[in-house]
Amino acid sequence: MGAARSRTTAIAVVIAMGGLAREAQAYPWNIKHGYFGCGACHGDPSGAGVLTEYGRAQQEILMRMPYGASPEEEPKYSGFLFGLVDLPKWLLLTFTYRGAEFGLSAKSPDGTVMNMNQWLHMLLDGRAMIKLGAFRAGGSLGWGNSIETVPAAVWTSNDGTQQLLARDYWLGVALASETVLLRIGRINVPYGLRNVEHNAWVRGLTQTDSNISQQTGIAASYDNGKVRTEVLLMLGNLRATDTGYREQGASGFAELKVANRAGVGISALAARGNSFVAGESPYLRQSYGVFARWAPVLPVTFLVEGDVFWKETLGNGQLNPNAAGWLQLDYEPIQGLHLMPAAEILRSSGTNGVGTGWWLTLDWFCLPHTDLRLDAIYRNTPDVGGRSQVLSWLIQIHVYL
Repeated sequence: MGAARSRTTAIAVVIAMGGLAREAQAYPWNIKHGYFGCGACHGDPSGAGVLTEYGRAQQEILMRMPYGASPEEEPKYSGFLFGLVDLPKWLLLTFTYRGAEFGLSAKSPDGTVMNMNQWLHMLLDGRAMIKLGAFRAGGSLGWGNSIETVPAAVWTSNDGTQQLLARDYWLGVALASETVLLRIGRINVPYGLRNVEHNAWVRGLTQTDSNISQQTGIAASYDNGKVRTEVLLMLGNLRATDTGYREQGASGFAELKVANRAGVGISALAARGNSFVAGESPYLRQSYGVFARWAPVLPVTFLVEGDVFWKETLGNGQLNPNAAGWLQLDYEPIQGLHLMPAAEILRSSGTNGVGTGWWLTLDWFCLPHTDLRLDAIYRNTPDVGGRSQVLSWLIQIHVYL
């Protein structure tokens, strides 16, 4: 039975690691350039999603490898469709594709080894945002073929292999000289670092990634250059027919700028939901954390996050807390080339010992609207009868228009 359990665990790891779709760019290490807030470059005030005209320009001026002198002004090719189409000032559009060659080797405590190699479709989305005076409207539409993206699907084929995705869509109004944005719709859950490594334990296990964890609700954000915060009143994934996807509660974060290139923040989430298993009682899911960003010198940024989280069945009075931590170094020796080692830890209730994860990432912003990324990830976690080990790697290409 232990061997079967170990094999089941390894399979679950393969599935979890296999769904490595990534949301549009969200790079919290850009604080090294003095960007504390996210709204200048992104339609979403907390980062990710469609890029603004200014964000597109900075992608080419500050982020892409220049192969010589960096452009000092916005290059024409930074625009939509490489500048071939001039959009009206009130409209933002982006088309994004990300794909990857993925490999994995998983070893369970009984010595069973599982290997896997395949090409992954990770992201194919179109995004839009409208800005008319104080009025805002945004949303996305894309295609998926993984069971992981079912919560974001508005249509799914009978076998579940083809999905029409709408990760987010919302209406909003900007107030107080655009320092405040009120929105209603399906919105990214505000919590912690909005990093692209959505399968990191601090993102995936707290269900706060920007890949599939959006919730329908009402959000309010504020950013005055020194303090930024966002709170979401969650009404649940109202589109989902399975009530197990529906949660009601609240999530939010607040970050304080403590230096020119440093910020510290706190996060909290509490949501009540129904179990996927018929007959089981509802549950309360909670998560609380701290995070920080610091760039001591221009080429280097440290990102850190720690969270405690648990999911309790209402009425039984038992809490089984878990904890996860993330530490990432972004080192940019040459503009456009990022070396990003990271370490993560996981303490899960009901297990003996601590899980560890080690990441080594190379991200190369090699051409306009294009980056290539290599990730190698090793995880060692406690399991029945010993420890499970998973080594995975991805070679990704990301292009946006």
